[in-house]
Amino acid sequence: MTKPKAIKVCLVNRGADSETPWAHDLGPAPGGKGARRVRLVNVPFLHAKPTWGDVIVVAPAADGLPTWDRDGVAWAKIGTRIAEDGGRWAMIVDYTPRGASAIAAFRALAAACADDDIVCEGAWPPRGKQAGRAYLAVDGALADRDVMARLAAAKLPCALAQIHPAPRAPKASASPSRRARPRRRR
Repeated sequence: MTKPKAIKVCLVNRGADSETPWAHDLGPAPGGKGARRVRLVNVPFLHAKPTWGDVIVVAPAADGLPTWDRDGVAWAKIGTRIAEDGGRWAMIVDYTPRGASAIAAFRALAAACADDDIVCEGAWPPRGKQAGRAYLAVDGALADRDVMARLAAAKLPCALAQIHPAPRAPKASASPSRRARPRRRR
């Protein structure tokens, strides 16, 4: 079996949010002249879905890049625009090195992600006081809290901040019910 050819594709939403991730060409697809099935092999920055591992159908476009268009489909129905869901979802974390170079911090983050089968791609490195950013393609079996807990357990040489999805606030402790409240002495 031959390795699929890597090609650049374009992801858009009605012409906006254009980005060009790499994909593996899987061959012709129904849907018009020149349509191709491709599997994404990057974690897109502007599109949370499709992401790494998803198969989409791209079509020739005027600029020459085979293009996938979200076409304004609501997020809840994005699966209708994906030929085969690769089972991953997108997560974004910021990282700030602690006692390590920016490169060492990112390499440690990427290695910790790989240990948990999370695809990690750098968006930009830390600059001055600005944190670096990494985009993750996370296995669907993991929740964002699981990812953050696993990365914390890896004792990385960087501080992490969850950007997307927005972290949920910790559950506030409920006030005791009337029955559970201690009686006041009079």
